[in-house]
Amino acid sequence: MPPTYDEAVESRRARLGSDAVAQGEIFAQAYKIALQVMDLREKHGLTQAQLARRCNMSQADISRIERGSTSPTARTLQRIADALEADLRLVARAPA
Repeated sequence: MPPTYDEAVESRRARLGSDAVAQGEIFAQAYKIALQVMDLREKHGLTQAQLARRCNMSQADISRIERGSTSPTARTLQRIADALEADLRLVARAPA
């Protein structure tokens, strides 16, 4: 029987170097931010273009953030949060 997806991923992760693991963690954080931006934008009934106008940014910038393909600066995140009537905050992680 072939391995499950989780087994295959775990096997691949075990072979990765620390640099690749760190890059994966950065991507995971960018993805979490992306999901939050998308969720709040949709709850406000806004398109990417409308949010971009509120933030004085391009729609392409919003798209890159929502795809997780860029790491926005703290200032950019604050502009997005302000446009979405949201707060930026750090939250303690659950124990591993």
